[in-house]
Amino acid sequence: MVDSNTIQYSFGTEDEKAVFITLTPKGYARVDELQKNTAYGKAVLVAMKFGNDTILLREAIRKGIINAGYVAVFIDEVQYNDFIAPELLKHIRDSKFVVVDLTHQNNGAYFEEGYAMGLGNPVIQLCKQDTTLHFDIAQKNTIMWQVEDYIPDKLCNRIKATID
Repeated sequence: MVDSNTIQYSFGTEDEKAVFITLTPKGYARVDELQKNTAYGKAVLVAMKFGNDTILLREAIRKGIINAGYVAVFIDEVQYNDFIAPELLKHIRDSKFVVVDLTHQNNGAYFEEGYAMGLGNPVIQLCKQDTTLHFDIAQKNTIMWQVEDYIPDKLCNRIKATID
């Protein structure tokens, strides 16, 4: 039997002419990592308040994510057939990282950030200047913005510096 940390394999008898291959736990972890870097590997869930008053913010975040080479996923743009909560949690799990804007102190955005952090997924926080962040996350390095035009470059740079 040969063990390469990710797979174990052994050869059958000369009559069988077979190879028996088994993935180790590290092998399964590697498969998960590779899958994240293929179909959904470039997906980034964005948690924020959705509405007419946040259209400029949404597009600024989208532009920063795209400029960094990723695909922004906004749950209100996703087609699904069942309940939103399982769909949202699936997208957080499948995302390379999560971007959260906390300007509007949206409880959903706080929940989504907490879920991502609990999974060990990186989270990049954004917030408009002069907004008071909840004390649990106020010490986290946050991209503070005054106008939406400021976001794309700052977000792209943060992604490239901390994710890639």
